Parts: sequence; structure tokens; C-alpha cells
Amino acid sequence: MNAGRTMTAGTHWVANGRMTSLQHNGDDAVPDERALLHRQGYVKIVESDTGTIVRWAMFSANWASLYYVTEWIHGAAGPFQLQYYSAGWFNERYDHAWEASDRIDQLIYKSDVQLSQTVYIQDAYPGRDDIPMLLQKALTESAIDEDHSIDCTYDPSSQKFRVARVGSQSTIAKLWGMSPVSYPCLTGHSYDQAVSRIYPEVSRTGEAHYDHIYAAMASANGDVVWVPYQRVVLPLKMGRSKKAVRVVTELAKVDISPL
Repeated sequence: MNAGRTMTAGTHWVANGRMTSLQHNGDDAVPDERALLHRQGYVKIVESDTGTIVRWAMFSANWASLYYVTEWIHGAAGPFQLQYYSAGWFNERYDHAWEASDRIDQLIYKSDVQLSQTVYIQDAYPGRDDIPMLLQKALTESAIDEDHSIDCTYDPSSQKFRVARVGSQSTIAKLWGMSPVSYPCLTGHSYDQAVSRIYPEVSRTGEAHYDHIYAAMASANGDVVWVPYQRVVLPLKMGRSKKAVRVVTELAKVDISPL
């Protein structure tokens, strides 16, 4: 069966395997998206001139609704963004309807998978040809400018590396701003412990480190989102007794698939 495009551009909702109209309690009532997705198992579809978005919560979505979408999407316009929640919001982009449909089908069978961690890190081969240009430059020159990087220095009192400087064009600045207390800049949580684990080795050996990271992080508006990015960690000289590293990252596809 091919459900095809059944509604015009805009926001649509799928429940129990079919398109449905939301029941409003009043003329000005606004649907509670969180309740619809996380508690009632709805699937949200947004069609616009820029493509199609499909949004759902993994643990609560009705399978019949997702199967409906796998057929319906073949009549929709791309590119396609799949936004699904599992310990945080994932956002995946596909150019073709068949790719998006196949991915939804895969995720249906992973609906009950509980992710065991919120940060996944994998060493990557520095000679690969798909490294973002900025990271390639950092690896080639063993250096990067301050605007596109952050500096982390070792604090003997806490025995941790702390963010000491945030470049205005760094990934952190673009996503969270320049605040020194944004989520990625704080110490002590699981994300900080995971990503800073390589810093002592880079500082000690003086050799650059390149890896891929997929992490669930609190966004500026409080939502938890999964962020895939590639990273280069460089040694940073700050005097004989100070340990420090310079980190440059780029949002990019990674060789990690939590689901």
C-alpha cells in the first residue's frame, strides 16, 4: 500500500495508523506537543518548502502510525529530517524518501532499546578524506586559531581540566553562546568526564588526537539533544608547570550509531 500525500503543506498528526485531527478544548487552545508525543504516542509531520520533518518519541510511538509514515513519506517532498526521542532528541537528515522510510523501519525495531550511556567516543583515522577542512588544518599544522577553538587548562585543586577560554567561532559559542557556565563548559557531569579523559595524554605526549563523538547534551533552551561532532585535541604550551589543551570541533557525520 502507498498512502501517498493525503494533506497539504503544514503540520499533520498521525495516531493509531492514520492521519487525525486534534481535538481542541477551545478555539485558542494550543496542542501540548510533549504530551502528544511522549504520552499519547502521536507522530508529528511538518511539511514546508524546505522539506519534510517527522517527529516522534521512541518509547511511546504507535507502531501502526510509524508504518503508515513509512508508506506516506514516498509521496512527500525532501529533504527529510527524522527527529526522534531516546534519552534526548536525535536529528537525522536524508535526501531521499526511501532512505527515510528504511531508517524509520529500522528504528521501529529499536523502540525498546535503552541507551546505556549518554556519550559515545570513537578514535578515528586522521588520514580519512572526509575530515572537515578546519579539523584537517588543525591536524596538518598542529595548531588552530583562537577564534575557532576552546582552551582547557588543568586545575590542580580539583584535578580536572576546566574550560578557560571559548573562541567566538567555536562550536560551543555557536550553539550555547559565550557563557562560561553553559553545559559543555561545566565540569563534573558525565559528558565532561568522558570528553576530557584524553586531555592528560595529549598534554603529556604533545601529540594531536582526532576522534568522533555522539553526545546527549542539554541545549540552550533546556531540551536534551544528541549532537554528533568530530574533534581534534591539540597540546597547548602555557609555561613549564601548566597543563593545557586546545580543542577544535565541527558538527559532522560520525562513525557512531547509538541506535
